[in-house]
Amino acid sequence: YAANNKIWIELGGLFRVYTVRVWNKRDNNKSLFTGTKIYVDDTLIGTASAAYGFYDFSLPEQTVVYGSKVTLHQPRISYMFLLEVQVWGERSLQQRGQV
Repeated sequence: YAANNKIWIELGGLFRVYTVRVWNKRDNNKSLFTGTKIYVDDTLIGTASAAYGFYDFSLPEQTVVYGSKVTLHQPRISYMFLLEVQVWGERSLQQRGQV
């Protein structure tokens, strides 16, 4: 129970990330996730602004973000409980051997 809790997902390569979806707890402690920041590598793509059961951090088509890791960072003094995190994107051309 401390500030700056983090959960990260290593993607196994460089990906263009389109969407990060997070399923929050289903009980009465949903507010613990409020304020959590979502990063692709060092790029902030969203912040949980309220206590919802589900969050969809989708990037606009014109916004191109590449990364090899997604990090959920809770700067408040709080626990961070989640049910699931999903990341949608595609492997970079360099990773596919096309560049």
